[in-house]
Amino acid sequence: MEASEHNKAGDDPERFADGIPIPDPVEPESEAVGSGKGKNSRVLVQMADDSYRLVRADDGRSYAVPRIGPAIAVPLASKGGSGLRAKLATSLFRRTGEVASSAELSDAVNVLAGEAAELDPQPVHLRMARHEGGVVVDMGTETGEAIVITPNGWRIEPTSPVIFRRSELTHPLVTPVRGGSLDGLRSLINLSEEEWRLAVAWVVAAYLTEVPHPILLIQGEQGTAKSNLIRSLLMLIDPQPAADREPPSGQREWAIFARASWAFSFDNVTDIPEWLSNSLCKGVTGDAVLQRVLHSDEDITVFSFQRVIAMTTIGIKSPLAGDLVDRMLLVEPEVLDVRLPESHVRAVREQAMPAALGAILDLVAAVLANLPAVQLTDLPRMADFARILAALDQATGWQTLAGYRARITAMGMGLIEGNTLARALYLFASPQQWEGETSHLLAALHRVCGEHGLPAGELPADVRTIGARLTELAPSLRKVGVDIRRRKSGSKRFVRVIKTMIKPQE
Repeated sequence: MEASEHNKAGDDPERFADGIPIPDPVEPESEAVGSGKGKNSRVLVQMADDSYRLVRADDGRSYAVPRIGPAIAVPLASKGGSGLRAKLATSLFRRTGEVASSAELSDAVNVLAGEAAELDPQPVHLRMARHEGGVVVDMGTETGEAIVITPNGWRIEPTSPVIFRRSELTHPLVTPVRGGSLDGLRSLINLSEEEWRLAVAWVVAAYLTEVPHPILLIQGEQGTAKSNLIRSLLMLIDPQPAADREPPSGQREWAIFARASWAFSFDNVTDIPEWLSNSLCKGVTGDAVLQRVLHSDEDITVFSFQRVIAMTTIGIKSPLAGDLVDRMLLVEPEVLDVRLPESHVRAVREQAMPAALGAILDLVAAVLANLPAVQLTDLPRMADFARILAALDQATGWQTLAGYRARITAMGMGLIEGNTLARALYLFASPQQWEGETSHLLAALHRVCGEHGLPAGELPADVRTIGARLTELAPSLRKVGVDIRRRKSGSKRFVRVIKTMIKPQE
């Protein structure tokens, strides 16, 4: 249904409250049965219908979107001040002086939710969205402006062409400056030039929503301004008041964090338990968490998301899982010789941010223009991110892809450090392919341990055990150029080991 006649210019302004038109009074006899009980429910439904269109999101949730004004989805079920329930209650009171009962509001929202459930699902985005070959960014303003980025550049539109939702953590982006520069922000960031460019590439990639994004791991000792770094980067992507939060304590808290922000960071991580390691991996590639609705035995709600994640750490105690390392981008801030007051850092950052955001938007547009023609071989695990790096390098003359590949190798070496079997295999491998029975490989690895002073007693005790360990270690060893393949012939098991060339760049 198109905008109601109540919305046309010339209607009595007294018949509007918070932009929601009040329908003509309904005769008491046409209301709900009983002594006027629930008489406002139908009025509330009509108010909503006149000013909003209902939307069923592709995650199953229901929203109302203003017919005139920002394309920002208002949740139906929320009992907070940003939900439709509260907006309708406030509008009714301002116009009539009547307070809708909880039952009346619930009845009205239930009717609207039922109508929304009959609609075909459609995307409702959070901060970023792909649209017609470009990117749309919700600026987070009350008036609903959006940045539209295409391969030809970027512009600010008064209303978004796609629907966005927001959370309490959604804060406004600064207004970007055309012809902007990253130089002002760069002066606050204590990364090497190579790592600074990789951090910028991570920010640029965050604007492309349909690809996995590596977890930015910021590792450094105390006094390396890790928090300043992540706050600065997140202000270019998804500004929020709680940019650096403690790691979640469980699956539900993890899902709530992820639902509230497009990009977020966990501060001062010292340990990553197995459940969080798995959740982080899924959060990179796309995750769905099922939770039982409170006060219900049967209703299930689904938290579905793919996010941009960062973490800061002095050092993580337990070894990282190989599949998590595959999804990480490590940068290490340099120690500051001179520390600046936080007030000074904040002032410089705020002054530099409009030009920095303008420069980032220019880079995103350049990547969109170059990306279709990018052809790479020997792609790493984060293949889409590697293609974005190649497109960025074409636009800037940087070598972020080569730097990223080098970090993959370095983190792979970190994985095999302290693992006697992995170290022995790395030392044993050579460009000349070796193939033999598993028992012969185990004997050869014992010789390697003796030659290099490794504790041979930590090697697997038998052929069956080493077979399982080889399967576990193969992905980590492949990162450092050791390719291990197993095959079976009759009752015998063979292993092929070869050291491959790791290409430093494309």
